[in-house]
This record gives sequence, C-alpha cells and structure tokens, in this order.
Amino acid sequence: MNKTLTLLVSLVFIGIIAFSAYCHRNSGVSEVLETLNESYKAYEGKDWTLNNLDGKPITLSEFQGKPTILIFWATWCPYCKKLLPGIQELHEKYHSQGLRILGVNIKEDWKPEVYWRNFGYQFDTVINGDDVAKIYSVKGTPGIVFIAPSGKVLGVNSFSDPHHPLLERFAKEGLKLMKQVDR
Repeated sequence: MNKTLTLLVSLVFIGIIAFSAYCHRNSGVSEVLETLNESYKAYEGKDWTLNNLDGKPITLSEFQGKPTILIFWATWCPYCKKLLPGIQELHEKYHSQGLRILGVNIKEDWKPEVYWRNFGYQFDTVINGDDVAKIYSVKGTPGIVFIAPSGKVLGVNSFSDPHHPLLERFAKEGLKLMKQVDR
C-alpha cells in the first residue's frame, strides 16, 4: 500500500514537473524528470542570503525540505499588485502544512517596507534581490520560481493570475512529496 501511494504521488508530481518544464523556455521535460532521482543538494549551488524588511538575513537553504515558491516583485509593478493577493491566500492556506513562499523585491525605486505594510502581506520578503533574479534568469516582474523540497528548481514562470492553476498544483503536490520524503 505504501509503495502504491508513493508511486501515485510520484506520478502526479512528475505530471506537474513536466507541465512546468513545458512552460519554461530553458527546461526540457527529460532534464526535469531526471531530477526526481537526485538526492538532496543545497540548491544546485544557488544558495543565497538577503535581508528581509526587518533586516534579518534569510538564506534560501533554510527552506530545504519544503516546497518553496519565490515571487519576484516590485512596488511599481501593476501585475504584481494583481498577483500578490492570491499569493497571500496560498500562504494562508498552505503555510501551516509546510509550503514556503518568499517574496524577492527587485528593480525597486520606492519603499518596499511601506508597500508590504500597507497591503498587510504575511509571507516574508527580502529586498535588493536583483542579483538573485539573475540566478534564475528572471528579467521582469512578476517572476515565479518553483523549487522542490530537494532544492531543485522545477520551473520559472511569469504570470499575474492570482489563481493560476500552477500555484495550487505545486502547493498540493509539493507538500505530498515533502511528506513522502519525511517518512
């Protein structure tokens, strides 16, 4: 029974990964699928540390073992203003189960701390993330990076739909995979 459940969860997660790979211009399906057999590694050498709005350093590898979504945003970005309320809803729904969402402020010309406080977002965000955006080839806002519990980058997308199906699917399947790994 446990092997059947693991196989089922793996197949569903493979479907999500394949779809993400299809959506991402630089990822082939076979390349992404191969990563399911890789052991944990520290974010493919892409570990980084930035300060959050309170000045506390946040390091990506702190999220190791958890499905993680990075949201690259800016205060002036109208598409971010549309997307972020949906990201907050996703955070409220899945954070207690293990999903991690981290905003990464880039290309900023105003005060991200004022913006964040005014909208009351509860998921954390870091500032001065322009160099981090280059790691993932994020060229604009909003940029969305999906990272598996293993630390493998599964896909990089750009959309503003706050209820885009990839968000919910990644949350559900990433949490299932996390629970399977924890066993």
